[in-house]
Amino acid sequence: MATNDTVRNYLAEAKKNLKNQPLRSYREGLYEHYRTVNNTLDTFFAQHKLLKDRVVFSKYNAIEKLEYYIRQFEFIFMRRGGKVLWANDVQEAQSQIVNILKSKGINRIATANSKTLDELQITRILPQNDISCLSTECNAFYQQQTKTPTHSAHYPILSTDFKAVATAVQKSMDLQDKDIAETIDGIKRYLLDQMNTIKASIVGANFLISDIGGIILCENQGNITMNIAFSDVLFVVCGIDKIVPKIDDLERYLTLLSAHTSGTMLPWQTHILTSPSREEKSDIPREIYVILLDNKRSEVMKHVKQRQILRCIRCGACAAVCPVYRHVGDEPYRSVYAGPIGAVVNPFMQNFENTVHQAYACTLCKQCTEVCPMNIPIHELILQNRQEAVKRECYVTFDRTQIRRLRKMMLARTAMDSTFNNFILRNNFKHLVGDQRVFPNIGQPSFSERYIEKYRLKSE
Repeated sequence: MATNDTVRNYLAEAKKNLKNQPLRSYREGLYEHYRTVNNTLDTFFAQHKLLKDRVVFSKYNAIEKLEYYIRQFEFIFMRRGGKVLWANDVQEAQSQIVNILKSKGINRIATANSKTLDELQITRILPQNDISCLSTECNAFYQQQTKTPTHSAHYPILSTDFKAVATAVQKSMDLQDKDIAETIDGIKRYLLDQMNTIKASIVGANFLISDIGGIILCENQGNITMNIAFSDVLFVVCGIDKIVPKIDDLERYLTLLSAHTSGTMLPWQTHILTSPSREEKSDIPREIYVILLDNKRSEVMKHVKQRQILRCIRCGACAAVCPVYRHVGDEPYRSVYAGPIGAVVNPFMQNFENTVHQAYACTLCKQCTEVCPMNIPIHELILQNRQEAVKRECYVTFDRTQIRRLRKMMLARTAMDSTFNNFILRNNFKHLVGDQRVFPNIGQPSFSERYIEKYRLKSE
């Protein structure tokens, strides 16, 4: 698999999270939340399976003809005055954003949470270039004020200790002796006052509509509305896999995304931007830059089976039900993408040898595949990554030695009949199953002894 240090770090962080009871309680809450959501799907939709099949077919078509649909979006959007930039990797996208901001003399920008923005590490890179960031999303604003990290990949608000956060925010914003409602009103006023002085925002898109050249932004808090309305310059960062062929398909995508994320029929607010504003006073930015991010997605495209993972709409259902993710959390993955999706895409988006061990940290229970709204066979793709690891010989010398020793022992009947085999296996391979599981014993008497006894054979 990967290097010894990489696997050792993964196991160390996993064990640390196993002992963190508040985080384990949060992840159990996440599981219960999604189980409730999943139980309501059939009551929402009489034809839930048909809805999924139609969206899957649309997305399959989009991925198979990705270049055509991306070019169509670019042509239509730019014809209306928008600007489209291509970024092969994270560094190129970062430099494009920084250069544009500096050329316009902008030293402050508002941000909204997005997995794609997390790929860019935008809130870390911009301050390094003397550009300050204001997080307008609720949980991200709390983190910025209290300087605490999040432990949630898909539902960050669920991991928030509201009482502790309210106290910390009140102290940092001089709102002591205020109740929760007054604190929230104070935060709203603060954000509105700050947005009046900020001329640029950066957000992540949920989808790009090819046939109308449209950008789809979904939200549940209203912060993206604020970013759009107050900004003169808007950056929209989007992976090239977010393309949707037709506007007619959009309602199905939004319904499926919202139903599997929050259990609602549609997102609370959806914005469709097709061009920048041409008027002096408008609630739409006068400049819109769309940054199409590759960042190894084209590498995933080269693999016919793993290509299916690009159908993902980032609903978070697979992580919510994954027993491994529920126990170890985000940190061991050391990536924006954790859980089953991370186990599939991380080896291709990062160094394969150093991340393929994530595919081995899977029980293959198939729950991720069963709940996926896009019918992605996630557990099969994880198995495919394991097969790819064997082809590339992504395992260390110690693994080869252990495999040879185990194979020799399993093929030697006398060794299997030995009374010392459980002792040998336990001392040599116990670390492979971890401290939380009981290492199984080889049954006694052995198979050969039972066979001889059953058929009354004499040992030669």
